[in-house]
Amino acid sequence: MPLSWTKEPLRFFQHLLREEDAKGLRPDTLIKEVRSVGANAIILMGGGFSAWYPTQSIMQAVNPHMRGDFLGDVLAAAKRADMRVLVRLDISKGRAGLERDRPEDLVRGPDGGISEIWDMPQICATGTLWQEDVFATISELMTRYPALDGVFFNYLHVARCHCSRCQALVLADTGAPVPEGEEWIPIYERWRQGFLADYMGRIRALVQCHNPAAATVPYHHVHDGWDIARMAAVSDIVSSQVSNPLIPNPLDPQPIWNHWATEEALTARALKPTTAPLLIQTTSEVFASRQSAMPDARLAHNLLQAAAHGASTAPATNGLLSAGDTRFRPMLARIGLFLEHNAAWYRGLAPAASVAVIRSEHSRLWGFDAGRMNGSPSDNGHVAEFRGIFEILVDLGHTPELVLGGALDPAELRDFDVVIAPALQCLGDADAAALDAYVAGGGTLILSADSGRADAFGTPRTVPALAGMPALPGPSRGVDGAYFLRNDPASSSPEGEAVLQGVSQIAAAGLFWTPFDERQSEDDLHLIGPFRNNAPEFTVLPDHGDAPGLIRRDHGAGQAIWLPWQIGALYHRYGMQEYRALLGDLIARAGADAPVQASAGPAVEAILSRHPDGHLLHLLNRASAAARPLAEINPLAGMSLRIRTSAKHATCLETQERLGVHRQNDWLCFEIDRLDAFKVIALT
Repeated sequence: MPLSWTKEPLRFFQHLLREEDAKGLRPDTLIKEVRSVGANAIILMGGGFSAWYPTQSIMQAVNPHMRGDFLGDVLAAAKRADMRVLVRLDISKGRAGLERDRPEDLVRGPDGGISEIWDMPQICATGTLWQEDVFATISELMTRYPALDGVFFNYLHVARCHCSRCQALVLADTGAPVPEGEEWIPIYERWRQGFLADYMGRIRALVQCHNPAAATVPYHHVHDGWDIARMAAVSDIVSSQVSNPLIPNPLDPQPIWNHWATEEALTARALKPTTAPLLIQTTSEVFASRQSAMPDARLAHNLLQAAAHGASTAPATNGLLSAGDTRFRPMLARIGLFLEHNAAWYRGLAPAASVAVIRSEHSRLWGFDAGRMNGSPSDNGHVAEFRGIFEILVDLGHTPELVLGGALDPAELRDFDVVIAPALQCLGDADAAALDAYVAGGGTLILSADSGRADAFGTPRTVPALAGMPALPGPSRGVDGAYFLRNDPASSSPEGEAVLQGVSQIAAAGLFWTPFDERQSEDDLHLIGPFRNNAPEFTVLPDHGDAPGLIRRDHGAGQAIWLPWQIGALYHRYGMQEYRALLGDLIARAGADAPVQASAGPAVEAILSRHPDGHLLHLLNRASAAARPLAEINPLAGMSLRIRTSAKHATCLETQERLGVHRQNDWLCFEIDRLDAFKVIALT
């Protein structure tokens, strides 16, 4: 197969060179830097608004500091070092001067003025530059440099444009004009998505025509204007950013959460199961101040999270590794060389999950998140609920799998004891049928918040989507100051009871829904309050509650459970340990015990993956200063671990130390003396 090289994870590196870096730069210097951090593949500066090779294209301005052919010379040096090479193109932005030379091909704002990003004019997707010159540039590159392994399209999207050409096309295709400003109009957003996917399909066909073994790799740091499923179909490698900077991009902010690399890796693997995704990780802690070094703890955490889920990592540094703020370099080299030396353990990784979480792109786009990668500011959408549920599972010791809404497969769902639908606001009929079939076959489905309120594209439902939970969420109400009353406080699992300790009432907050008018005996967590006057002199809690916060319904051989409140979003924002205990108890009752038990608890993130030779366990230290981002960590000592595995040996891959182990029934037990940033253990 021509593209078989995309199936296994590679260790990419990307020099984001300044134009002046080309002065006297020797190709061997770049390749030496790439090899110093364990990389075996490179994303190389190529073209777009800045061309790093000789060209006459009006779309591209040749780097004025370049002498000769930078791209050709570095490509030759990389191939001598047996590296894969993607050439980087940035076709969505132009250089100063295009306003004079090609004003008709630039994006126009509502006032008719030329739209800019980072002081560069944006290029219109319907103009000649995109529709003709880009194709000529790709043919030029693929013909001149046949050794290229593919093309990486940076910051790729269809910008919102009000030029007369775009206005006419959008009106003809959608029946509506281009929206004013940044207003989120679904019909227009779907047009942008479709236009981009169709365009990239043509681009990919051209690349493949020149070289069937060359990959097409589109990329945008927040997937603006993307239908990720359609884009995956016209890509050879799914690429995403996972940088997780301390201070995000001020213009279109990236997500800031510590499982972003995991989310993107698992999403990409769900979209293209046999291809290793390419995840871009900046070495800058501040996106707008790119010369500021990423803290070691954060850099190690992000890169190892990506690698643990089978992704190709791609650190990107501004300028040369030897220039500017180089504080990140020792950790980058440590991680890169570790991955190089243990490459065999990162081939063939597979999930070891008994719990799946539904990530719904439809809910993010057409629900209350309104397309924001970081979710609704109010946390009332799918994104915050998804993140909190995922965090609960990781804190419990699970390595959850993601399944993607919009393409749920009953046969795939059968692999899991529990499937969780976090605020699945936009639920299509086909997905609902798949979930019903999963439950009827004996599975446990846990819904949260206002799941099922709308169809796949955000139209409010008038009839329930699920036969196994035949109700609509209905209107919401705020329950700050209320409580959940537990029916049987003594019924918790030992792990849950360690937190709940027999308490009958648990604090409620956020939004609450009442899907059913009638009550059933198996319902639980009945609502008490809220109390408008919560002064201690007047707050007397009754011994009975009202609407249930936990609804159980049998369906076929399985059961559906609805938590009609924001358990995930509240955990994501506040870390309520009682909510973790409640969800953990439901999961354990369904037979999905956590496969990792660590005495350090949520201070350690454990990622357990299956490997042809056993299991691979990543332990990532998250013991940072309270209520602050992960920037510096405190070493952990004296930790004991229990892993559900048939393995008999545990080996620390970085030191090759064989750990002392013993078995307790299904569990392999051992201790580690100290955990700094990370430890990776092979279980054989």
